[in-house]
Amino acid sequence: MDLSNCGSNALTLLRDINYVAHVSIIDQVINRDLSTLFTVAKEVLLNLISNRDGTFKVIVKRMDKKYPMTSIELAKKLGEYLAQFAKADLENPDYVIYIEVREDSFIVAHSTRDLFRKRREAIPMDWVDKVIGIVEGPKEVYETMDLIQLSHALGVEVRLITSQLLVDRALRALKLNSLPRVRVVNVEEALSGVDIPIVLSMHANYNERKLIEVSREAFSRGLRIGLILGNEYEDVSLALRSRAMYEVRLGPMTGHPMRTTIALAYAISVIYTTWLINQ
Repeated sequence: MDLSNCGSNALTLLRDINYVAHVSIIDQVINRDLSTLFTVAKEVLLNLISNRDGTFKVIVKRMDKKYPMTSIELAKKLGEYLAQFAKADLENPDYVIYIEVREDSFIVAHSTRDLFRKRREAIPMDWVDKVIGIVEGPKEVYETMDLIQLSHALGVEVRLITSQLLVDRALRALKLNSLPRVRVVNVEEALSGVDIPIVLSMHANYNERKLIEVSREAFSRGLRIGLILGNEYEDVSLALRSRAMYEVRLGPMTGHPMRTTIALAYAISVIYTTWLINQ
């Protein structure tokens, strides 16, 4: 998109459009020659830092999949070269050198930290460690797969009181390696580090009101909540119920239980929403 005739706030407005993922400013479109690419990228980087301190990162997008180098390989090679002139920072760079590999050309572009990355509101990552899902006795591979995917998507720790074999089967089906936030535990280990254990059961007397009340207490005191659930066939055992501080039921009185993963996600959303309101 040509922004040369637009006002100074054009990039800011473009940045705030929901479906615009990244914004980069094109410097040159050059022939697909590595030597020329390195020279142009160096010029772009030096113009950006302009004798000031500044960190950079190279991002490559290979539109032409027939190009012999992968995106990662080209980014690494170019990054090592540019590191002679500025400090590389892969996590939070001041500047981004963006390269796009086309069928007959390289597009060389640049961006800044604020411009390149989307400004999106999100749940703070330190909240993730404040909620733990504890599921007793999942029996089916599909149920275990759902729980693994929930942990993977939200980043929350999920403790499974089940066999390691079942978890390994689920990971293979998902084509994932072992995930550090999914753990197989026994009953004794399940509540380790949990300050407020809460059983989620359709037979409980209290509803979301109690969960909100307890969530506020946890937020104000920096406590960790453990959400305890049964599996697709059985409710939480008496052994675990006896260790819980509260029991909560979720949703309206339909008479139909929620699937384990749905109930866990539902409860986490209630907790996070409560914390957002009480920030």
